[in-house]
This record gives sequence, structure tokens and C-alpha cells, in this order.
Amino acid sequence: MQAKVTNSPRGHAMATYRLVDLGGSLGAQLLISVLPAASCASHNILAVLCCSTLISLTLTTVQQPATPSAPRLCPSLAIKRSPLAGAGVLVAALSGASFRMVGPVYGNEIGSIAAQLAYFLATFVLGGAIAQYPVGWLADKYDRRWILIWLSIAAILSCILTASLSNSNTTVVLILAALFGLTTFPIYSVATAHAHDFASSKERVNLSAAPLFFFALGAIAAPIIASQLISSF
Repeated sequence: MQAKVTNSPRGHAMATYRLVDLGGSLGAQLLISVLPAASCASHNILAVLCCSTLISLTLTTVQQPATPSAPRLCPSLAIKRSPLAGAGVLVAALSGASFRMVGPVYGNEIGSIAAQLAYFLATFVLGGAIAQYPVGWLADKYDRRWILIWLSIAAILSCILTASLSNSNTTVVLILAALFGLTTFPIYSVATAHAHDFASSKERVNLSAAPLFFFALGAIAAPIIASQLISSF
């Protein structure tokens, strides 16, 4: 995708990509409340869904982007092109993965949504999906650095609200979860688009892999850090 679009509409393109991604993730969260746990049927349904993702790739007639002669993972490329983008991807991973993996612990602790954890996680993803396209439009219209700054400020404010209103009813807690998703999920899209603003066409494939590497590192560290913070506070 990154090789096919120019810098001007790159925010829109990343937003569309993430919108599809989060739409699937939203469906997955809702499946938690439908599919029985540790069931052969559940496993088979998920396996079929995973295999079906290959259909669009095998049927496409779009010419594939040129692959570098020696493709390799080069995480430092993202830092070289945009240190801000590298930091933004890490922040997106730390915040998103923390909520997804340790959020159910928070839900059980506050008690009001213990029986609705699937909806709690789903509203978080839904908020992120809703924000993708408008934030992508803003990122194409204005300086992406300022969009990242304002998203970060909004995310901090949403955390303060969540901490202040954690004893509220279920509806308020679900709205706060959606607000946190709305402010944090777009950070990855905008950060990645910002990195590609400074890349040449030959670097697109390798540069697309670098943010994913940093996101994986953040996602690995996130539940460990979040669980320690919950234990401490």
C-alpha cells in the first residue's frame, strides 16, 4: 500500500487500512461473547476466518510493488527517517496492547462491567475505528507532527477522566473506553505516514516492516508494564 500512494493522501490511505484492520478486531472482540471457550468448533471457525484473509490477495489484479533485491528487517530505518514516528509507534503499542491485554483485569476490579468485558474491549476498538478517517483527513491537511501532539494530549485527558470516573456506571465506563481508543489508535497511522513522508520509493517495503517491529516490541512490554502499574497503584 505504501508503495502505491503518494505523501499527499497517505493519511487517508493509512486510515482506511486501519479502519479495515480495526473492523476485523472489533468483530473478534464480539466473538468472545458468542463462541464457547476451548471448543473445537470455535477453533475451526477462527481457522477458516484466518485462511479467508488470503482470498483477496490471491484474486487481486493489481501489480505488486517492487521488492528490494535484498529485503531485510532494518528497524533503524524508521528512526533515521523519523525518530518521532518510531516513538509514536511505541506509544501506540504500549497504550493499545496494555488496554487489550490487561483491560479485563481493570474491568473485573471495578466490578460494574465484569459481565460485559467483551463489550468493554469492543467499545475501545470501536472508538479507534471511528477516529481513523477524520484523523487521517486532518493528517493530510495539517502537519502530522501537530496531529500527533494533539492526539497525545487528548489521550492524557481521557486517562485522567477514566481515573476520575472509574466508579461510575457501566455506560460511562464504556464511553470512556471508546474515548481512549479514539485518542490512541490513530497514533500508529499518523506516525507511520509521517515516517514515509521522508522515504524514497525503494525504501517503502523495508520501512513498512520497521514500524511493525517497534509495535511488536511495545506490545510485548505493554502487559508486563501495565500489570506492574496496577499492582503498585
